[in-house]
Amino acid sequence: MEITWLGHSSVRINSRDIILVTDPYDTSEGNFMPPQKADIVTVSNDSPKHSHTSSVTGNPHLIHGPGEYEISHFYVTGTGTAIDEGEEAGGRVNTFYTIRAEGLTLCHLGALTRKLTPAQLDRLRQTQILIAPVSGEGILPTTALQEIISSIQPRVLIPVQYGDGGPEELESVERFLTNMGVAEPPPSSNRLTINETNLPADMRINLLNRQI
Repeated sequence: MEITWLGHSSVRINSRDIILVTDPYDTSEGNFMPPQKADIVTVSNDSPKHSHTSSVTGNPHLIHGPGEYEISHFYVTGTGTAIDEGEEAGGRVNTFYTIRAEGLTLCHLGALTRKLTPAQLDRLRQTQILIAPVSGEGILPTTALQEIISSIQPRVLIPVQYGDGGPEELESVERFLTNMGVAEPPPSSNRLTINETNLPADMRINLLNRQI
């Protein structure tokens, strides 16, 4: 499996030449999303920063919202979390997705703004690769994200949704790493190639260079 970062909270997951793209975005945060061809697209919420599906070509299967989905060898489960007034009151909903393929379980948190309930955390216990937003309006502070990490104990953490300014003023990844207690930033790479056999024994933070 190969994972690349496309900017903002969007990543491309290539598994056996089937491509899944998460949260395609528009240019409102100052970065242009490179054109993508995909077989599957997941959308976590209605913000154009997470739902600009016209950025993707190839007539992909669209997954938008809670539910269980099986497409090719991908097994995707979406779980809804309230963004503002609460989904029970008809408020906006963020969907985080667990994605299973090649014996690996990934979780993409979308634009998570609230702590997860014990039941929601239980759904993530098998997560090996956690893709998490680390800055932006309303996003969980690092201390709350650390609680999720401590609870599910992923083997790989991939930070997304950070930057060096721009209209949205996303914070730098260095600030997130400092808040996590990381003294020296890990080296970054263009992609993460991973399978069941090369998962690290202890949690590793993987920084990915935005692909343009």
